[in-house]
Amino acid sequence: LCSILPDYIYSNVLPLLLESLETGDFNCRHGALHAIGDICVGLKNRDHISVDLVDKINNTLTVLDTRGSFRGSGGDEMRGAVCYFIEKISNAGVTLTGKTIKAWQEFLDVCIVNPEQFVGVQAMSVGALRGFSYQYYTESNPEVWSGIVEHYTSHIRHEFTATRVGSALALSVLPGCVLNQDTMVLLNLLPPCTKVQSKSETSLAECRVSAVKAITNVQLVCQCNSETRARIYAVLLECLEDYSTDSRGDIGSYVREAAMTCLMKCNQFILSKGHPTINLTFTRDLKLELVRGFLQQSVEKIDRTRQVAMEALHHLVHSELELTEHDSLRAAVPLLPTLSSSVILPKTEKEKEAVAMHEGEVFLQNVEYNNPNVLFPRSMVLLTSPNYIISFLRGLVVSIGGLTESLVKASSSAFVDYLTEHEQDLQSVCDGLMKVLVSDYKNDRVVVPLFKTVELMLTNVILDDEMGNGFVAKFVHQIKLELKGCGSVGKLLATLSPLANCLQFTDNSCVLSQIMLLLCHRYPRVRKGMADAFYTALVTFDDVISNTEEISQILEETVWEDPNDIDELRAKRNKICDLVGVSQPKLLKSSKPKPKASTVEQFDSYSDLVGRAGY
Repeated sequence: LCSILPDYIYSNVLPLLLESLETGDFNCRHGALHAIGDICVGLKNRDHISVDLVDKINNTLTVLDTRGSFRGSGGDEMRGAVCYFIEKISNAGVTLTGKTIKAWQEFLDVCIVNPEQFVGVQAMSVGALRGFSYQYYTESNPEVWSGIVEHYTSHIRHEFTATRVGSALALSVLPGCVLNQDTMVLLNLLPPCTKVQSKSETSLAECRVSAVKAITNVQLVCQCNSETRARIYAVLLECLEDYSTDSRGDIGSYVREAAMTCLMKCNQFILSKGHPTINLTFTRDLKLELVRGFLQQSVEKIDRTRQVAMEALHHLVHSELELTEHDSLRAAVPLLPTLSSSVILPKTEKEKEAVAMHEGEVFLQNVEYNNPNVLFPRSMVLLTSPNYIISFLRGLVVSIGGLTESLVKASSSAFVDYLTEHEQDLQSVCDGLMKVLVSDYKNDRVVVPLFKTVELMLTNVILDDEMGNGFVAKFVHQIKLELKGCGSVGKLLATLSPLANCLQFTDNSCVLSQIMLLLCHRYPRVRKGMADAFYTALVTFDDVISNTEEISQILEETVWEDPNDIDELRAKRNKICDLVGVSQPKLLKSSKPKPKASTVEQFDSYSDLVGRAGY
């Protein structure tokens, strides 16, 4: 209506709405705030607004406070309306007095850092602060915004989560003129806030996400040299390793997604308009780390995270930067006109031409980058890339060994199909898996699904004997290190089938030795599972192991989960050792002295307790 009847809105509607703020009707005041803000934006191009109306706009907060609008159950709704009003007034560029600017800033501060504030109000107040600060905080009036950075940084480590989140989000929207003088303070204060400092902070993912946004804002609005930019990039890349979990699940995914989004913003900012520090910032090592980080996230188990990672990777691969092995990356991440969860359906001939893929590739309808049936087959080409295979496998094994059936099926079938068609890449994949297993030592998040990936590969892909023997020797050695002192039944059970499948190769003495150890493990479930997996391997690979019938009979007739007759189980295990030709495991004596038998009678301690109680 402002564009159709600007004079009528200005002369009749706006004064009426300003007067309605003084009524006793809560709903009327609430709606009037929204309407006034929108009208001011609609009339922002008007040459002149009367002094009387500007004064009433400046006094809005005072009028509402006098009416007690922020008290009671409707206080949060009214605060949200005021934040919306402030944001729109700022966008309209209405002239405010110094007193009004200070009052509105104090109001926003309360909404942002108050730990008892409603979450929606806090988000609206941060949005209002963005427009408010960019409109009314300039280098010519430092007295207006002096001390605001110190105010928010003093609450960045507050005991209440909401206060921490609000303070960091406020720092993420302030303009460069406010933050420039405190750049080093922020660079020293914010990086620790993006990490898990203690177990009590594990579940505070929202705090880490807001800190990531704050430090990104320093990159975007402050005057930073190449060293400072590299430091910020290092912090954001480190956030890609946040895999913290709590009762909600993988809450670290929120931090990783925020970090990838912020990295993409930083890339766009530096690449736009030929930023002077582009060559100093994007070193070869940084470009490699960016691609590796995005690749790992692009093939992990969470659909939402894969979508964000592929968008960031798509922008990086098809930017003006020259990347290592650029052709392989472009094949795995083709150029698409849009990246969103919506289905792309070209209709006209022009639209079909517009969505044609990079380098003449055929366009696939219904392409979704977070669709595993599309993503994984296309991405497998990166298994040939020596610079990216480790990062790619670190993400891929998590999907293959995951719990979601559709994801496991899509990733597993793509992995097996690729290795079956490209046998020349088997050695590099085996070496890559071993490097991942070594680098993620005792990291069960990666190691356990990696065991399942090895089982999948040994079951479905034919390795020649020479390659298999070399891989098995390294794999079994690493299993021994992983299982040393391991008390996780899930991890122990995950090693059983891969171990049994390693028996298909001729040089399997190290495998048999490890199997013999697990046949008499202290956990009955592990003993039973190992016996079953060993029996299945004997039936499958009967040409590799001798005396299979006698060994199978012992495995079938023995109750391996029996917790009361471990000595008999050891005797049968030792007999199997003799049949397969490996040395019998020796029982190590504990170095800890046995506790002396107590000579106190059964009820002496109870009698002592009764006596001390005064009965």
